[in-house]
Amino acid sequence: MRGGNFDRSAQDVGNIVFLEHVNVRVPDQVIATRFYIAGLGLTRDPYLMVSTENMWANAGQSQFHLPTGAPNVLQGHVELVVPDLDALTRRLAAVRERLASTRFAYEMRDKHVAVTCP
Repeated sequence: MRGGNFDRSAQDVGNIVFLEHVNVRVPDQVIATRFYIAGLGLTRDPYLMVSTENMWANAGQSQFHLPTGAPNVLQGHVELVVPDLDALTRRLAAVRERLASTRFAYEMRDKHVAVTCP
């Protein structure tokens, strides 16, 4: 705080503390399931949006909302913190062949894994 006022410029990323929902359209629910659930290891919401037209994938207290439609492409990136990078890379390797015809890619970097959504 400066002069008793809250200084927004001193805060990181425009004051984003918690990203609750990321909404992106996906053209194919099977590919989305392979990537978000089998590859990233997120959990499909077991109570809401369980049809083949929309999926909610839980990442802790956050969710990806993934309705079927022309794909959205985010400018920038979304970061997820996972407890085990080795387990993540094993899951990603396991889905690589089934996502080979997509833009899917991943690469182990310094202390993170850079992943491109299919």
